Amino acid sequence: MDELLFKGCPVQYAMQFLAGKWQIAILWNLSQKPLRFGELKKHIAGITDKILMKELQFFEGKEIVYRKKFDEAPVRVEYSLAPLGRSLLPVINQIVDWGYAHLQDAKVSGDMYQTPFADIEQIAMLHVNRD
Repeated sequence: MDELLFKGCPVQYAMQFLAGKWQIAILWNLSQKPLRFGELKKHIAGITDKILMKELQFFEGKEIVYRKKFDEAPVRVEYSLAPLGRSLLPVINQIVDWGYAHLQDAKVSGDMYQTPFADIEQIAMLHVNRD
């Protein structure tokens, strides 16, 4: 039934990867380098283990994210963007650019202050480097 919802509607299809509360943050944080679960969680303030795992499993199932398990003790797992996930980066970068350009003009709610400062600095550096 879900597949019928996307027939002929590219916007609806794309939104399954970008519309969730955490999805863009997960993909954007994986854009620079592979991250372990705990590292990724540290970059996304407020996300729970359960939700992060659910989103990663969804992305893995849709071939947006790769999960690489290293045969070590203790077991180490890294997540990285698959080529299909990388193809979403131009869209995500446009959203980041728009947010960066207009954030200063908006009345910012307290919830927006949850982004770690290091991530804000990284956004600013990416924005400057693209100009």
